[in-house]
Amino acid sequence: MKQLTIVCALCAFLWGCTKNVDDTQASRFHEDGRAKPIVAVVPVCDRSDSRLTWSLGDEFTHNIHQYLSKRDQFCLRSIDEVHTTMSYLTESQNPFSVDTQWIKQAFEGNEFVVFTEFVEHDVHPKQSQERLIDKITPSSELTMTMRIRIFDLRSGTPKIVLQELVQEDYLIPKPSIEHISNPEHWKRITFKASPLGLAHSALIKEVGRRIESYVLLSQSR
Repeated sequence: MKQLTIVCALCAFLWGCTKNVDDTQASRFHEDGRAKPIVAVVPVCDRSDSRLTWSLGDEFTHNIHQYLSKRDQFCLRSIDEVHTTMSYLTESQNPFSVDTQWIKQAFEGNEFVVFTEFVEHDVHPKQSQERLIDKITPSSELTMTMRIRIFDLRSGTPKIVLQELVQEDYLIPKPSIEHISNPEHWKRITFKASPLGLAHSALIKEVGRRIESYVLLSQSR
């Protein structure tokens, strides 16, 4: 009986190991055998000075990563893995500066690394106009700007494949949630369905599309 128990435990262990290998293989390759690019997406750095009370960095990091995961075009490093890598970096290692040679060693094992910086989140009155359409549409405008820099790490030195400021404007009612103290308000369904939440979602998808397009284009070259 004891021997049977040991055999069963060993079988369960081997099955678990096989399952983990299969999961890794499935995430590394497409069904037709093509290798997916190995991509690290660094958490969004928020420099927007937004008046919202939650972390836009957390919100956009989570949702951009989720968008790319669902698209399933990359072998995507987990947020925890990237956080571990970032913990060894110093303030002088700025991916948006001229000196980027350190990126190759810091993100060893990745083929591409994506850096994003939220530089603007500004809600302001829209320009007053006399047309009827302007009187019946929302009174405020949200301007958001995200800086993207993508590096190809497959050669000896990091190569920039995308450097862009993505700016989008959205007409929204003046938000009434700027003083909400819940740091996880952005996770609520009511927020995601609100005009502000929908605007955030639109920018997240646009940034995600840019990242996916340029990484896949670079991989094919």
